[in-house]
Amino acid sequence: MKYNKDMTINKIIFTNPKNLEILKKYGLRCQTCFGAHTETLEVAARVNGIKLEDIIRDLEMVDIEL
Repeated sequence: MKYNKDMTINKIIFTNPKNLEILKKYGLRCQTCFGAHTETLEVAARVNGIKLEDIIRDLEMVDIEL
């Protein structure tokens, strides 16, 4: 799957449940966040000081490993 900055956190999690581990790796506690339904990956990265390119790369690597 191709991930992008405009995807909501929920869509990323439901696309591949293993993505939750990647989000946790970056300090995102998305499973308990009320904003996960509407917050985009870009916003989550910016608010948490995460390089967007890094998290997208790691999310795409999970899909390659499948």
